[in-house]
Amino acid sequence: MQKSKLIDKLRLVERDEMRDLGKFVESPFFNKDEKVVKLFDYLKKYHPVFDNKKLDREYVAKKVFPEWKDNAYKKLSHIMSRLSQLVDDYFVWKETEYDNFERYHALLKAYKRRKGDWFFDSAVGDFRKHLDKQPERGTDYYFHQYRLNEEIYTHTATERVQTDIDSLGNAIDNLDLFYFAKKFMYCSEVRFRELYLAEKSELVLLDEMLGGIKHPLLKDNHFIQIFATIVQLYQTRDKTVYEKLKTFIREGGIKVSTAERMDMINMANNFCILEYNRGQISYLEEIFDWNEYGLQENIWIVGHMDHALYFNIVSIACALQKFEWTSDFISKYTQYLRDEVQENTRIMAKSQLEFAMQDFEATLELLRDVEFVDVQYSLRAKAYQLKCYYELDGYEVLFYDACNAFAQYCRRNKVIGEQARKINLNFISMIKKLYQAKYQRTEGQESLIKRLEDTPIPFSRWYREKVEADIKDK
Repeated sequence: MQKSKLIDKLRLVERDEMRDLGKFVESPFFNKDEKVVKLFDYLKKYHPVFDNKKLDREYVAKKVFPEWKDNAYKKLSHIMSRLSQLVDDYFVWKETEYDNFERYHALLKAYKRRKGDWFFDSAVGDFRKHLDKQPERGTDYYFHQYRLNEEIYTHTATERVQTDIDSLGNAIDNLDLFYFAKKFMYCSEVRFRELYLAEKSELVLLDEMLGGIKHPLLKDNHFIQIFATIVQLYQTRDKTVYEKLKTFIREGGIKVSTAERMDMINMANNFCILEYNRGQISYLEEIFDWNEYGLQENIWIVGHMDHALYFNIVSIACALQKFEWTSDFISKYTQYLRDEVQENTRIMAKSQLEFAMQDFEATLELLRDVEFVDVQYSLRAKAYQLKCYYELDGYEVLFYDACNAFAQYCRRNKVIGEQARKINLNFISMIKKLYQAKYQRTEGQESLIKRLEDTPIPFSRWYREKVEADIKDK
């Protein structure tokens, strides 16, 4: 049962939602089958992990429904399907509760279908007031304005030939605003990916749209101007366009959702990362500035902070040797990580900080005997151990033991993807050669750099620095 769709769906239910879901399942309006309630009451005890032998399908059938003498497996499958559908219904109900826009649209459709014209007009007025109160003017705003005007225009009670009706014109304007905004967002993503790929996409009417952004409907729309500039930046890679974009984004008063603001910052930051990876070192400071700006504007925390973002911020700050800032960041923002990754992420971040400050003994102490939940953290931690042993004198035996243990871990762990397995095994082989070149003079600098250029590994920048600093040409 643990691998069933039902259990997978129940894992998506937040802890504080389980009580509401229970009431939903028990409500005779939504469910009249007591067997479904009994199954839910049994399963909820194992939420959210659902990792227990007592969830074996045959065991559950005998425990919850002992009265079933035959076809128990088939009967339980039917009850599971019914409960699974109820979980879907609960998710839909919950989303409608969260989203007032969709509630208003559903209400307008209901009044149209039931010919409740007076109530329809009243709901239109309420919806308009609700939209006017919204501080955000992003794609969702234009989309809902368009849908509202379409509902009005397509209502059978609307006199379409009246000269004073403006719903159709408003619908067109808001449809254009939504279309331009959304298309520029998607096109910016396409153009960004093209910078990594050989293939190019033919984006219909994009050039014409870029030429039309000076139209009165669009020229004062901050949101559209920003994403049009992002498209231009990815097409030209022009530093002046980047500076223009930075000014656009950081101007006060922009009214968009947090998610759309995050998209803007990420798009600008991605350009900086791309340029930095191409050797433009000055962009490293720009990457840090975008990360810090996101913190100042409270963009990065939506309920919680993504642990990958948290770790990237630490990595960039350490690369710039902003050690005090990094320590303050770890102290302040660890609390915003999800509980299940919080401690592991903190330890890994502290380890990176200690390593950047060249306190290799402290790094090893932090990583000693830690069992990381995330396999990527485990890989990174084991690589850091090798780097520490390389940096410290007198650790030859531990270095080779750690290399062998790391290689065994890579080969035996079935969770590690094939690409990650390959590049980490490459790293083990390459750091061995670096160690031998440093202490036994087995290879020269030129040979190791050639190997590095031909072999993909993590921490390639660190590796090159070590080769250039520690190894002489033979």
